[in-house]
Amino acid sequence: MDHPEANIVLIGMPGCGKSSIGQLLAQQMKREFLDTDQLIEQKTHLPVTEIFARHGEAFFRAQEAEIAEMCSHLTGKVIATGGGMVLNPENIRKLKQTGRVYYLRRDLCMLARKGRPLSCSMEAIEKLFEQRTPLYLEAADCVVDNQGAVQQAVQAILEDFNENSGH
Repeated sequence: MDHPEANIVLIGMPGCGKSSIGQLLAQQMKREFLDTDQLIEQKTHLPVTEIFARHGEAFFRAQEAEIAEMCSHLTGKVIATGGGMVLNPENIRKLKQTGRVYYLRRDLCMLARKGRPLSCSMEAIEKLFEQRTPLYLEAADCVVDNQGAVQQAVQAILEDFNENSGH
């Protein structure tokens, strides 16, 4: 969706900076910031790690699909998605209905792993990286490199969004 009220949707690996960049973007654009993992936690009254431990990944992915559906009815938001949101193509289709999707690309060695249920070891994160990178690239309207300079990534997103949203 290319429109001034389009959502900005951030996708990428766990630990690539979606939440920190999303919060800064929302602040600078005077928009509401939403984190799909936080929305799932609010809905289930459990932290993501506990959801995975108690109910498994399939349950979590079903919750994620419901949140993607809800977000597809919103406009003017900055939305940070969970790292696995791209695993279901329907999620991305829904998010693109009202948003422009940005893949925050970060080198494998720079990804944070602490407290991440599916990427707690380097071997696990390498496997996720190989599996998900093609999905991120396919889903993205724009790829933004984030090797640590958060403000540079924010600026790149703002410039692209302003060029492509009718501003």
